[in-house]
Amino acid sequence: MLTTIRRWLKRQAATVDREAIAQEIDDNGELEGSYLFMCAMASGIATIGLLCNSVSVIIGAMLVSPLMGPIVRLGLGIAMLDIRRVFRALGTLLAGMGLALLIAILIVRLSPLRTPTPEILARTTPNLFDMIAATLSGLAGGYAMIRQRGGTIVGVAIATALMPPMAVVGFGIAVAQWRIAEGSLLLFTTNLATIALSATLMCTWYGFSGRGTRAAVAWQVVVGFAVLLPLGWPLAHALGDIASQTRLLGTVRSTLTGALSAQTVRVLDMQLDDTRRALDVTFAAQHYDMEDDAHLRQALKAALPPNLALRLSPVIMADPTRTDLSRSALSANLANAPATPTPDDDASAVITHFPLPLLSSGVDASAKTLTLAIAPAANTSLASLKQMEDTLEARLAGWQVRIVPSPRPLPPVLFARGSAEIGPDQIATLQLVSWAAQRWSIKHLIAEGRASSDGHGTAELASQRAANVRDWLEQHHLQVSLGASYPLPDQPKAEADEGIDAFRSVFLQVTDAAKAD
Repeated sequence: MLTTIRRWLKRQAATVDREAIAQEIDDNGELEGSYLFMCAMASGIATIGLLCNSVSVIIGAMLVSPLMGPIVRLGLGIAMLDIRRVFRALGTLLAGMGLALLIAILIVRLSPLRTPTPEILARTTPNLFDMIAATLSGLAGGYAMIRQRGGTIVGVAIATALMPPMAVVGFGIAVAQWRIAEGSLLLFTTNLATIALSATLMCTWYGFSGRGTRAAVAWQVVVGFAVLLPLGWPLAHALGDIASQTRLLGTVRSTLTGALSAQTVRVLDMQLDDTRRALDVTFAAQHYDMEDDAHLRQALKAALPPNLALRLSPVIMADPTRTDLSRSALSANLANAPATPTPDDDASAVITHFPLPLLSSGVDASAKTLTLAIAPAANTSLASLKQMEDTLEARLAGWQVRIVPSPRPLPPVLFARGSAEIGPDQIATLQLVSWAAQRWSIKHLIAEGRASSDGHGTAELASQRAANVRDWLEQHHLQVSLGASYPLPDQPKAEADEGIDAFRSVFLQVTDAAKAD
């Protein structure tokens, strides 16, 4: 069997002109003015495409990138154990990479677009599949050059995408986003090393190592392990993280659907923190109350790993299926945000990816204030909007976030049967009222006390409820006029139609109508 394979390899090697091919590979990998010019152009095209999130422009950079030439030359040098050829190829690569990096940094520094786009972020988390793809591309590239089928090299350049990762490194350096620079540099290094070693393997296959094939293969194995093992470990770890997060997302989605089976729900975003001890889940639901929250947390606690803290951010919508998953900024990839961001990058990203329709928005970088005015079509509760504001403010450290709800009736303050006491449930509602009044710049309200007609309600109780609500709101800088309605016209019939709980309440009305509009 081994003899048959050896003879077949010799026949394959005899079909190529090794001297001519080696000369052609050397010519393609030389450091020349045209090579540097193409590096600069490819870097500029790639950087603009990444900043604009344009796939077609990025593909253009892949097509003109000349880095494949010196990488294949490096593989040939390793196959032939030619140190001079190896160092000349490395010199060409370093010159092209250095120029590409400088061009990318310069363009980003001059550009007003500095927010990481999806195309940029996609090149910051390489995994083992990237190494496998680069290995296959290197084998194809080596074969194309040895068999003089150069047309294939275009497809190989697209598959390995050498220039865009280098442009992302320049972006990360330009805006001091070191995690982005580190991830994209790992991707570029992986592509470079695996293509070169794959080209080495192909050159050895076709007999470029000469009579010292065994010694060459031994050295190639040593070099391969020395290079690929340090790269393979973080890539394998990243692939394992992706697999575990995919399983976790599936568990969360199925648990959400099961726990809230009476309504339509949709997971908008899910993020694990760096310590993998806390899970942020943002989801859209048709309604969500304390009972739903307790039921969902109990179900998730049973389904998820122990010692994993949960932070749930519900977004209340009439139709969660209409939510665009790409616009989930509440938990959005601020985990991938820069350690030292430019003042308004994260705030601008929130506006771009906010999951609800906006009437208007504004960023004041000097005051670190982000304002989001919600469009009436959002149909989202005050409680959900307040929770969104708190979530964003916690994630945008040092910023003040102001979500302005669309005009709507204020929620009534509900009381227990026969009670006028301000307890935790009433305080929660009053805090929402106070928050909404601040966002609408409202200063004056009318509090209309009500009572049920089931024998426990009286006019005095309705008045006392209104007075207690007024006292709480005035402590929070609102002016409140009192009113009481007991009994209302046809109240027993209305209680039968609407439910009696609605009449154990205080209704709040805005008197600054012009302000609310």
